[in-house]
Amino acid sequence: MSKAVATAVTIVAALLFLSACQHQPVMRHATFVHLPASGWQQSLPVAFSPQYDDSTRHYGIALAVRHSNGYAFSNLSLVVDVIAADSTVNRSRVEMTLADDYGNWKGGGFGSLYQSIVPVVSGVAPTQARSVVVWQAMEGCDTLAGVTDLGIIITPNGE
Repeated sequence: MSKAVATAVTIVAALLFLSACQHQPVMRHATFVHLPASGWQQSLPVAFSPQYDDSTRHYGIALAVRHSNGYAFSNLSLVVDVIAADSTVNRSRVEMTLADDYGNWKGGGFGSLYQSIVPVVSGVAPTQARSVVVWQAMEGCDTLAGVTDLGIIITPNGE
């Protein structure tokens, strides 16, 4: 192998190595669970295992709810448990307003499905939110019909 070819191979290898080490952007992750058509029972929570791109960053976690025109309420009450790696539970109650006073659905959507998003926590390290467990907490409603999907959206803080 000639000296020029060896030099060229070394330069190409160095460039490939350096490009692999560049900081890649941290992406937003969304995970959804389809709920039974028969309804979401209060006794059956939905559990998520958030995915993080970078263990050194902090993240925000939001809930996304998809519902149909057949949803019978203007609000949605949820209990959210954010469980840390050391099994510490941070419990919060989340109240979502899905329709205005005139019955118009808030949130985005088309056809008969709508999606609303509400922040749950921000500035958490991945070890502070290893799992997220969500319970429907509508009073007097053991089985909640019309909620089609429940999801979490993980976003790096500041983005």
